[in-house]
Amino acid sequence: MRRGLWLTAGVVIGAGGTAWSSRRLARLGARARTGEISGDVLRLLERGTRRASRRMAGAWDGGRADARRRRQELRRQFDPSASAS
Repeated sequence: MRRGLWLTAGVVIGAGGTAWSSRRLARLGARARTGEISGDVLRLLERGTRRASRRMAGAWDGGRADARRRRQELRRQFDPSASAS
């Protein structure tokens, strides 16, 4: 009884998976023929490039602010004219 149930469940899952993957591959093939996939890839690349440039700009600005802050600390600490005042 149990083996029959598992056999039936396996056949149903296998057939469903095969039908799903077949439909999915047919849709992918249709998109490849019309050139939609290349458009998708280009959109992903553009989005990634924009995101990377924003991160680089943020890192650059943060680094400049940190350098300015550190320079001020060092000047306060080691500038002879500041200690004479």
